[in-house]
Amino acid sequence: VTTRWGSAAVIESCSDAVQVVFLPRHGADHLTPPGAINYRAQIAGLKELEVDAVVSVCAVGSLRADLLPGSFAVLSDFIDLTRHRADTFFDSDSGPVVHTDFTIPYCPRVSAALSKACADTAAAFSPSATYVGVEGPRYESPAEIGLYASWGGDVIGMTNLPEVVLAREAGLCYGALAVVTNLACGISPTPLDHSEVGQAMADAAVQLQAIVRKAIESLSEGGDCGCGSDCRLVI
Repeated sequence: VTTRWGSAAVIESCSDAVQVVFLPRHGADHLTPPGAINYRAQIAGLKELEVDAVVSVCAVGSLRADLLPGSFAVLSDFIDLTRHRADTFFDSDSGPVVHTDFTIPYCPRVSAALSKACADTAAAFSPSATYVGVEGPRYESPAEIGLYASWGGDVIGMTNLPEVVLAREAGLCYGALAVVTNLACGISPTPLDHSEVGQAMADAAVQLQAIVRKAIESLSEGGDCGCGSDCRLVI
């Protein structure tokens, strides 16, 4: 899909007769690091395709000892600590000047569908979690993790921001399911190895697919949440 912010590769398919667009944010071969992803092109591409709802899946580290690897969390709020990413569609000096409200950061309709799907599949999950978005690609220090946890952060990752911000600017119904792959540095008793993250995602794959399928089925019934009511983005 070609947009004025660049192009995004998507795969169009169906899930139980529901038309689905899958967007591999890191690329088909998972070679693009979090800080180099063209989030604006990807979100604009979904807008161009007129998707009804966006279900984001992200791997996270846990800032809580009781939110263990293999569990899930439905994101409800965020703290943005990214620094070098294009994080808005409205940065042109030709306008318009737009200040987007984030009182409810994630779409309540998508979040409710994800929570119900987690419950229906008997998944261990938190229905409300605050996501700390960091730049990466390095992992965090124990002192940083202690600070973010003291702020009220529940999970930490590198991909949900600025994705969630751009989705709201684009007027998309956007919810996110975090897959807990590890305890964060300083909480885990051992140093973090990225291969552990990949293995944890692989281990969660079957249950994750079941959750996403159920959420898609629920979202296909429609609903009005108001996410696009104040959208001023022209694609």
